[in-house]
Amino acid sequence: MKRLSVIAILCCWLISCSKDAVDQYGEINYVYLADDSTDIDEVTPIEYSFAFHPGAEKDTVPVLIKLIGKPGSEDRPVALTVDAPNTTALKGDYQLPEPLVFRAGRAFDTIALVLHNSGRLKTGKFKIRLMLQPNGHFQLGPPDNRYIDITFSDMIARPGWWDNVVETNFLSTYSDAKYRLFIEATGIADMAGLSESEQRAYAVIFRDFLARGRENGEVYEDENGLINVSPNLY
Repeated sequence: MKRLSVIAILCCWLISCSKDAVDQYGEINYVYLADDSTDIDEVTPIEYSFAFHPGAEKDTVPVLIKLIGKPGSEDRPVALTVDAPNTTALKGDYQLPEPLVFRAGRAFDTIALVLHNSGRLKTGKFKIRLMLQPNGHFQLGPPDNRYIDITFSDMIARPGWWDNVVETNFLSTYSDAKYRLFIEATGIADMAGLSESEQRAYAVIFRDFLARGRENGEVYEDENGLINVSPNLY
């Protein structure tokens, strides 16, 4: 199915509204959930992992809301609620700001959803579904943009860039434990698109991290034995 732009979808949606609603468009403001991108018809779910943020007890995920209408001269309340039947996270896993407002003078704004880390996130993924509701200030935009799913965990998996070349030349055999240490040592989780020399540089940083740790009595092991980089790394 051909993907339409948001602009085209909004136009179709507005045309499909009743004549009265269209006639009153200048007096009515609509809000909808969106992505940074402007060329998709449905808002993309968000997936977050604390594994890429070692040591973080909590983090903030921005949820983008856009306006169809006139920017306000003052902050206006926006109704964004948790859809409990479609949410598997516990109430203590997240926090929405209070009050929830669409700030004055803006055509778009972000709601700062706070996620809390816990031990159980290492073994399972949990979902929050946020839904926009109409209120005295805003009506709802296109149906496909009225909710968003945020899935979060502290889980990790082998990334596509950790291929046979990276394994042979730089980092050796993959394991989740090694990947977590690599992120901690280098501060990056993604080497896709990096040149071979850049990948080698990060592998050297990781090798030095392991060496310093062992000098200080750290023991780095996984299911494959001692964690090391490739013997081909120079």
